[in-house]
Amino acid sequence: MTMSRRVALSTFALSAICSPLLALAQEWPHKSVKLIVPYLAGGGVDPVARMIGQKLTEKWKQPVIVENLAGASGTIGATAVAKAAPDGNTILMSATAEVVINQHFMTKMLYQPERDLQPVTLTVKLPFVLVAEPSKPYSDMASLIAYARKNPGKVSYASSGAGTPQHLAGVLLEELAGVQLLHVPFKGVAQAMTDLMGGQVDIGFVGLPTGLQQIQAGKLRAFGVSSLTSSPAAPQIPAIAKTPGLEKFELIQWFGVFVPAKTPDTTIAKIQRDVAEVLAMPDVRTNLLKQGAEPSGMSVAEFTAFTKSESEKFARIVKSAKIAQ
Repeated sequence: MTMSRRVALSTFALSAICSPLLALAQEWPHKSVKLIVPYLAGGGVDPVARMIGQKLTEKWKQPVIVENLAGASGTIGATAVAKAAPDGNTILMSATAEVVINQHFMTKMLYQPERDLQPVTLTVKLPFVLVAEPSKPYSDMASLIAYARKNPGKVSYASSGAGTPQHLAGVLLEELAGVQLLHVPFKGVAQAMTDLMGGQVDIGFVGLPTGLQQIQAGKLRAFGVSSLTSSPAAPQIPAIAKTPGLEKFELIQWFGVFVPAKTPDTTIAKIQRDVAEVLAMPDVRTNLLKQGAEPSGMSVAEFTAFTKSESEKFARIVKSAKIAQ
């Protein structure tokens, strides 16, 4: 065999070995991707995840399979992602609880968000809206606060459980308004909404997409949204922060994308870039805004700083609420 033929064969063999490895690195995702939603199908995070997942399926030419792993305030699904291989093929679409709230009052979590999960991008922000059954003896934030001050501990507020954002929004309202409210935790949003509309519980923070239909039907009265400004989906509802004395009131729900720690930077960058492009699509943006959800698409650095800030804020509110598990 001639020297040139040996070189040619060696080059061919090396190419045969390296080409699949290079393809795997260059073509991620090279197989289906799991998008874990740590809540039940149908509401909250789920429809946003499915909308984004469908667009990513088209963009990546690989199936993006939404998998609901609900339970324990989102920690079951988040644990599955935290413990998954850091290859980009298992992604978390989170709400706030499992990544910035629970760690401050749950003593038995199987993961640590800041150690085990890498922030990728913020998908949407959703304000809460403070509501009550229309026959209640207050019609706006000022009269509600005045009534609560005259009747300490008698105005009840609903939440979907201790330590949930709705509960902590009530705690923040108590702090800033100087009132004492009665917390009534429910096992979920549906039951809380039923008792709010029936007047069995006085007030409650509910997600704007959840509450808007009942507000428009006249079954609930809106006092204000929990973001610093009104939502484009309901510009007629003022921000609670516009009420004198409540200028610092801001507590929103948000959904974000996380991957296991140690996922390659190139994969993280691609996920962030592609999710941001999906969120900027006119049909996606219009759909989300109609639901009261503000699309984002933050850079990895911005979202990492955002989650740190949110964690610090919720840590302070949880401490004030004096809750622990």
